[in-house]
Amino acid sequence: MTKTESKLDPEICDCLREVLDPEIGLNVVDLGLVVLAARSPGAIDVGITLTSRACPLGELVLSEVRERLASNFPGVDRVNVELVWEPVWGPDLISDRGYELLGRARARTMI
Repeated sequence: MTKTESKLDPEICDCLREVLDPEIGLNVVDLGLVVLAARSPGAIDVGITLTSRACPLGELVLSEVRERLASNFPGVDRVNVELVWEPVWGPDLISDRGYELLGRARARTMI
């Protein structure tokens, strides 16, 4: 389990798999954009990054994340979705499932 995966609540991630990156067509979880998905009593906190700081559709993605969380967790008092830039997104953050959904094999490098 990676450091990022340990910060991801599975139920929140299942909900966010409904949100697609509009340019790539892959959900934000398997694309590796969700870096924090946590619950506490009455609150959900999500940290999400984008593939680029210049992403023209970033606000659309953030808005859809908020809407999905609010509709899937109606009893929660507070939904906090924060745009973060750490870690910097790169293709290495795409999950194995994400590569499968893209129809591509993950390139492994030998160190």
